[in-house]
Amino acid sequence: MFRVLAAAVLAFFLAVPAMAETPVPQVMGDRLRAGELQLLETDLTARLSAAPQDDQARFALGTTQFLRTIEGMAQAMYRHGLEPPREFQRELPFFRFPLSPNPSPEPLDYDKLRQVFLDALQGLTVAEATLAKMGQSEVKLPIAIGLARLDLNGDGKAEEQEALWRVLESTLGGGNIPPEAAERYIITFDRADATWLRGYTHLLSALIEFGLAHDQREAFNATYQLMFPRAGLPGAVLNAWPRPDYSGFNDGAVADFIALVHLTHWNATEPERLKSALSHLESVVTLSRENWRFILAETDDEAEWIPSPKQKNAVIPGAPVTQATVDGWMGFLSEFEAILQGKKLVPHWRLAKGINFRRALTESRTFDPILWAQGSAALPYLEDGPMTDDQTWNRIMGMFEGNFLGYAVWFN
Repeated sequence: MFRVLAAAVLAFFLAVPAMAETPVPQVMGDRLRAGELQLLETDLTARLSAAPQDDQARFALGTTQFLRTIEGMAQAMYRHGLEPPREFQRELPFFRFPLSPNPSPEPLDYDKLRQVFLDALQGLTVAEATLAKMGQSEVKLPIAIGLARLDLNGDGKAEEQEALWRVLESTLGGGNIPPEAAERYIITFDRADATWLRGYTHLLSALIEFGLAHDQREAFNATYQLMFPRAGLPGAVLNAWPRPDYSGFNDGAVADFIALVHLTHWNATEPERLKSALSHLESVVTLSRENWRFILAETDDEAEWIPSPKQKNAVIPGAPVTQATVDGWMGFLSEFEAILQGKKLVPHWRLAKGINFRRALTESRTFDPILWAQGSAALPYLEDGPMTDDQTWNRIMGMFEGNFLGYAVWFN
């Protein structure tokens, strides 16, 4: 017995240096390929604890925590049988995961779904806090992103259809990538990209905080069978009506979507979250500027996620980054920041005065997009002052050759 125990202890102490000697990119690549995000987080946490100044390990850990948050959301959606209709997938943020149907979904209610988003917000906060502790020095983290896998359905196995690249295709669009091409799709993430990822955590957090600030229970009970048709929702009985064979659309889904828009009259029951959402958006602007300071200071050219105008070895084809592109993005950030600060007002198509977006976001106690479009919701927030205008936005859009939205999703 003593010999067995001694051998186990010896094996442990021999294994620890071996793990420490394994380069971070290799550890991350192996775990991502196997879909072992939890084990990867454990490995990287131990490595960083042993070497607190290792920014490569810190970058890898923050990235892993971000991916685990996305994976956790997907697993929760799968548990409750997420099946969004294809007609409206693009209109349903956070409900676009490429999940196979769950044959036995768990019942879902409003509070359970709210907890999914609370958990996601916590995960994003943890990832951002990890990345925020990085220093200013350059760091490299090459990853074969096409081979990374997530355990989307929580069955403990990361399968081919759960490849991270397929998740990106489903949520962001793009053509089918054959496995042999995905294997070659290696991105050398660097210090700039760590800041870019921080910006995305803030952007997603802003959207989640805005949703959590409002009471959406009525809309959920009446229409969320649109996304979770077999989770025992109050409106599930509406799914029993058969769809005519001649219809090219799911008529019930169309009706539910119209009802969802109709019931988007949400009271802000947690208004402090609206201030948090504004703070997150302001952080997005700050971090985007910091991101570009890092990008423009780079002297290498190695499988760049977002290249500078001088770098040509970019991993995304057909999306050139020129000096005009950078200038256009800086112009957008300045205009967006002025709107967030209330220094520039937002025009309304039927009102002479401008809307103070900062006040509208943080002071409004009801969100109703129909009333905003009609104009009555804007009346308490009208002011005199300089307004953002079409001429400014047309100039910004022109610098992106008609693809501002695509670059905005990319640049963050």
